[in-house]
Amino acid sequence: MAEQLANNLWRLEIPLVGNPLKALNSYLITGKRNLLIDTGFNEETCRKAMVEELTAVGVDLARTDIFLTHVHNDHTGQSTFLHRDGCRIYLSRIDGAVMGNLKNPTFWDKRYEKCIQNGFTKEETDGLRRVNPAQTKGPEPFDGYTYLEDGDKLHYGGVDLEAIWTPGHTPGHFCLYAPKEGWLFSGDHILFTISPNICDWEHVADSLGDYLESLGKVENLEAPHPFPSHRRVIGTVKERVKALREHHERRIAEALRIVTEKPGLTPYEIAGRMQWKIRSRNWEEFPIAQKFFAVGETVAHLDYLRLRGKVGYETVEGKNRYRAV
Repeated sequence: MAEQLANNLWRLEIPLVGNPLKALNSYLITGKRNLLIDTGFNEETCRKAMVEELTAVGVDLARTDIFLTHVHNDHTGQSTFLHRDGCRIYLSRIDGAVMGNLKNPTFWDKRYEKCIQNGFTKEETDGLRRVNPAQTKGPEPFDGYTYLEDGDKLHYGGVDLEAIWTPGHTPGHFCLYAPKEGWLFSGDHILFTISPNICDWEHVADSLGDYLESLGKVENLEAPHPFPSHRRVIGTVKERVKALREHHERRIAEALRIVTEKPGLTPYEIAGRMQWKIRSRNWEEFPIAQKFFAVGETVAHLDYLRLRGKVGYETVEGKNRYRAV
């Protein structure tokens, strides 16, 4: 059900069936032209919920532009379904290039080859191909995106907005900030009850380093009203930035300890020894999609350590095996 947050601002809760995130918070700024921020998966449950909530608010899609915080399908999936001629879909140029890769089978072949190098079995990657949400539920091909750059200004419903580039969760992630109102649409850059997944990305040397630096771009904003893409708000932006930094400091130390105590492990094996907040009794019971995200996050932390001279790896019989330096 649509929730009115201010005179011209609504939160639309879009269910993500079968996904641990449970739901997407889509936001709508209304005015002469409307702005819809993020859209949900390209699947029937999401479409039904979105149409019902937009109808309840009385939205005319012919006067509605769309702002995509980043490339993940739970944010972009319905964008082309909701788009009408003459309207805009905003997306970062960087994530626009990533989106092109996500539609390319060769990209995924290389990605799964890397998964095997990082310790997955061929059987696991075959299973992942069937369930990976990054390969399904995405938007239809579209070549008319309006690409954003850091600092670009938008104006909707009497609200001045600034697009802030916050790489880390994805290479081209953007937050949207309304300084007068104190609104920060944080996408997946800052979540308050769970930590955003930070994984390795092709052509990105240091995803975690980028993320930690990007936290500083929003840390001191006057934003008493943060609006994350998932779950609810607890505390302030500044408090959450501090907690997220501490979380990753613990993760970095944990990865280094494991590599030091048992050199020669693959990222898959290292991830299996790390602590995760998930409803599985052990690593073997992790759903394969969650293993994919966990290993990606582990690699991002290992990359961070490697670039700072703390760990290294060598490829032995097709597997990347890490050691402390």
